[in-house]
Formats: sequence, C-alpha cells, structure tokens
Amino acid sequence: MAVSQSFKTAGLLKELMAKYYEQGNLAREQGLPVVWVTAVSPVELVYAAGLFPYYPENFGALAAARKVADKISLAAEARGFFSDLCGYARCGLGDAYAKEHPVGKIVPPDLLFSCNTQCGSLQKWFETAARMYRAPYFLLDAPLIEAPTTRLIKNYFVEQLEEAINFFEVATRTPFNFDRLAEVLALANEACRLWNEILDMAALKPAPFGFFDACFHMAPIVTWRGTKEAVMYYRELKKELEDRLDKKIYAVPGERFKIYWDHIPVWPKLRWFSELFAEHGALVAVSQYTHSWAYQFDLDRPLESMAENYSEGFSNRCFEDRINLKTSFMKKYQVDGFVLFSNRSCKPTAFGLYDKRSIISERTGLPGIVFEADMSDLRYFSDEQVRDKFTVFFEQLAAK
Repeated sequence: MAVSQSFKTAGLLKELMAKYYEQGNLAREQGLPVVWVTAVSPVELVYAAGLFPYYPENFGALAAARKVADKISLAAEARGFFSDLCGYARCGLGDAYAKEHPVGKIVPPDLLFSCNTQCGSLQKWFETAARMYRAPYFLLDAPLIEAPTTRLIKNYFVEQLEEAINFFEVATRTPFNFDRLAEVLALANEACRLWNEILDMAALKPAPFGFFDACFHMAPIVTWRGTKEAVMYYRELKKELEDRLDKKIYAVPGERFKIYWDHIPVWPKLRWFSELFAEHGALVAVSQYTHSWAYQFDLDRPLESMAENYSEGFSNRCFEDRINLKTSFMKKYQVDGFVLFSNRSCKPTAFGLYDKRSIISERTGLPGIVFEADMSDLRYFSDEQVRDKFTVFFEQLAAK
C-alpha cells in the first residue's frame, strides 16, 4: 500500500519556517533580543514582551530529520558530553563547538528561559549554554503534579510566572504589557483550537491525517504559537484536510487499524515508519506528544490559566496519571493497538514502559509493543531488529 499524497500546505510550511529562522538570524541586527525557550514553556510571555523566541530543540529535531544529528553530536562528545545525553542537547552543544554546520548555525541566545515540566536534561543543557554564551537564564520551576492538583501548586507556579515577567522587564527595561499578553493568548487559543480539530480528524475511519503527518506539520504550533502566522497556517491546513475528505484522499489507503504511539517519533526514520505502518494498513492516529500543545487559556485570569496549562504536562505527572492519559487517547481514537517508544534521549518518557505495557494491555485488552531506539541518533537504530519486532506486532493485530 502506498502512503498518501503530499500536502499542498507543505510549501507554505517551508516558507513559514524559513521566515522564522530568518527572523532569528536578523533579530540581533534589529536590536531584538533572542530568547532560547524550551518547547513546552509559556512562550506567550516572550512574544508579549516583544522578544524573539528561539527553540534549540527544533534545531535538534531538524538535524535529526536530516540525518546529521549523530555527526553534530560527535563535536559535543569530543568535549566530554556523554552520548547518553538528550540528542537535542548534544546537537545544540555540538553545533556551538563544530566548525561545520550542516543545518545552519544555531542562533546564540541573549536570554534563556525554560520550564522544567519536560525533564531535567533541558534544564541542565540551558544552564551549560547560559555559561557558554554568558547570557542570563530564568528557570520556571514546577513541582511534580500528583492528582489532584492543589491550590498551593498553582499559586507557586503563578508566582514563578510573575518572577519571569520581572526577568523580562529587567532585560528589556520596559514594563510588561498585559494588554499585549491578552492578544497573544487569544491568538494562541485560536491556533491551538485549530490544531486540536486537525488532530481529531485522525479519529475518523478512514482518516485524512495521522500522527506522522502531525509531526511534519507541528512546527508552527510550537514556534509561532501566539502569532497570526500560526492561525493562518492551521486554517489553511484544516481547509486542505476538509478538501481531502471530500475527495476521499486518506492518510493510509485501505486503513485497517488505528494505533496509539507514545511520545516523540524517531525523526530520521519518520518516512520509514510511515511506510512500514502503511504497508500493513495501519494508521498511527494519535500520540500524547502532538497533543502537548493543545492549550486553552482563560483571558480573564491569564497567569492562573497559564499555570494550569503549563504545570500539568504529561511528563510532569505521576505514573498512574500517565497511564490514564494514554488510555483516554486510546479510547477516544478507538485504536487497535499501541506502541511505546523507549527513547535513549528522553529518560522521563521512557520511565516504566514495560510495566505500562502490561498494565495498559490488562486494562484495555489491546496488544502493545515496546521498542528501543533514539529519537535523533541513528547509531542506536537497527532497521532489521525494529522491523522484526514490529512484524510480530502486526501479526497480533491481524489475528484479533
């Protein structure tokens, strides 16, 4: 079976991301401070402060997708950084040391801003980068969320946001503009609403869109969230998907199975996995990863609402909450099986996966698989071993 046709909006995406990276390169020339931010942090504050947010994680994902992450990582490893560190961090650090830049040179920061709800590796990477570039760094701290979330935790996070605002005010010597924040949050709400509606189209059977498509189209919801550009892009993408539905163009022609995929894809093997699943009539329909940017903010209480959205990310939840979140997606999308990716680069998401597979299968009756690789580094990927493992999984699906 063949995978679906290319998207018309792919050209628009290319233009939009080229514009984003061009802005990063021009920002300092225009007197606009560059702020390094992590993917799941309140970038709305950065846009509202009139600063340019730059995502070094996206730089790592881009290097991985172009299959050069392992080469860039070697420059970091030669300086003593361990090969078991996050692949994105190795790319970011490696590019700073490297003489050659196969995906362009990473943009140095004037400020750094991260939130530790994702993991501790990003926090340490940013600490190292802050020393390397001699740039001020603000860590937005969040405690682990145990259900139910307490008022004490929310208040603590709001106080952290207020301190972050003060950090930006000191850096820009300009009072923070809360009216501008309301505008940015409204645009973020609209982009997230459209993104959610697009992701939900994968629940249709057959569906015009799946997880691997979402990985391709997710860059604007991360980098441009809170801007008109993100809203424009997802309106166009949704319009194209509705047109595909009318014309009966589906992500996996002859779709037989829907699959839940846990977390990040193997970026340099995105096409490889897409074709592998399509060969078996299986659509990877949903992942908690691409739903990470499904925010909705209350404009009447912006900081409290941001605290609720950003402190409760899936990787900042307890073991039972993580299982419940996965099974809720499986139920909503009516999947036939699930894949848990034990990612060398991302220890928090690989925690307890074999136990999770047993528990989820026991509760849902669904077949599941755990496979091991790295999200960016092909030195830790074997085509033959992974294909053999998935062959057994597809046989289980077919036998149901």
